[in-house]
Amino acid sequence: MPDFIPYTRRQLPAVLTRIQAAIYTVVAPLAITAWRTAEPVPYPERCSGEELHLQVGDSWGALFDCAWFRFRGQIPASAVGQPVVALLDVNGEMCVVDETGAPLRGLTNVASEFDSQLGKPGKRVLPLTAGAQGPEPVEVWADAGCNDLFGYLQEQGRIKEAALAICHPEIRALYYDFEVLLDSLTPLPEKSPRHQQILVALHDVAHLLNQSSLSADVAGQARARLAPVLQKCGGDPSLQISAIGQAHMDLAWLWPIRETKRKGARTFATALAQMADYPDYRFAASQAQLFQWMKESYPALYTRIQARVQDGRLEPQGALWVECDANLVGGESLIRQILHGRQFFRAEFGVDVPYIWLPDTFGFPATLPQILAAAGIRYFLIQKLSWSLVNQFPHHAFHWQGLDGSRVLVHLLPEETYNSPAAPRSI
Repeated sequence: MPDFIPYTRRQLPAVLTRIQAAIYTVVAPLAITAWRTAEPVPYPERCSGEELHLQVGDSWGALFDCAWFRFRGQIPASAVGQPVVALLDVNGEMCVVDETGAPLRGLTNVASEFDSQLGKPGKRVLPLTAGAQGPEPVEVWADAGCNDLFGYLQEQGRIKEAALAICHPEIRALYYDFEVLLDSLTPLPEKSPRHQQILVALHDVAHLLNQSSLSADVAGQARARLAPVLQKCGGDPSLQISAIGQAHMDLAWLWPIRETKRKGARTFATALAQMADYPDYRFAASQAQLFQWMKESYPALYTRIQARVQDGRLEPQGALWVECDANLVGGESLIRQILHGRQFFRAEFGVDVPYIWLPDTFGFPATLPQILAAAGIRYFLIQKLSWSLVNQFPHHAFHWQGLDGSRVLVHLLPEETYNSPAAPRSI
């Protein structure tokens, strides 16, 4: 192979970063006003807190402070006919709402604590219009918490971004094409023809981008170069891979429980927005308690959740009331978890869930197969056994037999994490 390929292999992540930076072109700032409170307040009372007039770079709160944010601006004439988005990052978690206060979409600060191997956690893009009509006003309301995904204060709660921007769909599509192929290099043997073909295609795109400014036309040329290697198959597949969205959420962990409820609203609202954008998208959510909180605190959102369950696009996941500890509690507690969890899903959605979903619990009592079998539970999904520092668990699919001889079919996630990035290396 040519001598330049090892060099460009090291530079390819920088090419991906450059493509990402070109997806959005900022065209106008947004004015920022916030009403800060110590605890969340409902939408009708959104202006009852301490009024703050803020700019990018200003700190707006301490850890777990709350605020209703209002972003206002105007789409300029230069954006006519273009897809326009708002880029919003207040170094906290936000729930964008409609004119009635119902959740529309969750946004998360880019600086969140996160495992970088899973990708970038920040969700800062709020789609506004697929084609701007001309100078038109924009007003966005969002309910915010001054904390990141894991309940930490990042960068003293300083606002990082509040602007209107044109989205360039062809460049965005190039970003994902390039990202998938770049990640495909990781599991493929370096000397395999497939690895080398992908490497050369990525190299050609890198040189194309170095010779030209990144426009829609150039992005189209780059995607045309990547298309042949994206379309190739590795023979007749022995497995069919399907995927379903899932958001693992501890109901009580590094934040107040009131923040869990708001995390739930952001999560469900974002999943529903993705379903609107992508008709094939499916989402699964566990824990009857989380659904109950949505019913109590966000009734309009809950009505949309119910509709998606009925049309089969949102799947209630696991039979338990919460993803519970299984060692410290007694048998009666575990039985009640199953009883109340299944009763809730039957009553609210008309569905029965015949499996247990416990990816984040570390250990299980020997009596559990008997309890599950007696409750009519057929399957059991786990994951944390693979995290042992001493013993490597040898199986991913097996029958677990309890003390009384009862058996349950168990699946241990083969990626050894419940936070799959759904990348080629995951497959």
